[in-house]
Amino acid sequence: MQFPRPLKAPPASPWAKRTDVSRYRTSEIDLERLAARQAPQCLDQSGPDLNLRQIAIGGLAPWQMRNVQTYVDMYLRSTIRVEALAGLCNLSCGHFQRAFKASLGETPHKYVTRRRMEMACRMMTGTDEPLCRIALECGMTDQAHLTNSFRRLYGIAPNAWRKRMLLKKSGHGVRETDLVPLN
Repeated sequence: MQFPRPLKAPPASPWAKRTDVSRYRTSEIDLERLAARQAPQCLDQSGPDLNLRQIAIGGLAPWQMRNVQTYVDMYLRSTIRVEALAGLCNLSCGHFQRAFKASLGETPHKYVTRRRMEMACRMMTGTDEPLCRIALECGMTDQAHLTNSFRRLYGIAPNAWRKRMLLKKSGHGVRETDLVPLN
């Protein structure tokens, strides 16, 4: 006499059943497919969807980014510490740095340096101040610090860039393209 076979073989180990359940839940809650269904069909990533995507991948929330940007703009001329920026967001320093890089694609230090260089560019084209004074106004320690940071970011010395912009402004055509950051 033959015994009827069970419809399902018992699991070989207690973990086998758990793995099956995990696979079932993963397929049920497939976040990527869910996000793809709700994402707009156009390739434009602007708008609130980008903010939600940044939060989902570990970036800063919109209110945290606004706090950081406002603080940096207010205190650009003085020393800005990562601890202070992290405190604005109620995060630890390490978590803040990871979230900031996930949101903007650059570290907080590079962001502050870039903002200082943008301020220096505005001052160089708008005033006749010497570079040493512009460096101090932008939160740099001295002119050499400004020159090194400017050259690292834009690939040209600030004085040469200033002369080029003055020539361009006066109408004596400069044939090279405008200044763009190297990194």
